[in-house]
Formats: sequence, structure tokens, C-alpha cells
Amino acid sequence: MDQGEPGLDYNDTNLNPLTCDICNKSFDSLDKLGEHQKVAHDM
Repeated sequence: MDQGEPGLDYNDTNLNPLTCDICNKSFDSLDKLGEHQKVAHDM
């Protein structure tokens, strides 16, 4: 049997915790990503 949700692409960039899910910019640390989202997306 297949694992996981049907139709879910495990290579999807949204599953990468170091990629901003709003603008898809990649970061090399979670801190930088969090800081970016605070500044750029007001989160």
C-alpha cells in the first residue's frame, strides 16, 4: 500500500520547513525564515 495522503507530493517545497510558504524563498536556518516572515509578511 502507498503511505501517506493520496496525491501528496513529498518533494513539494511547502514541506520544506526552511522555505517560506508565502513567497517560496529558501533559508538556511529556521531562525532566518522566522525573522523573514516577521519582517516581510508581518507574522
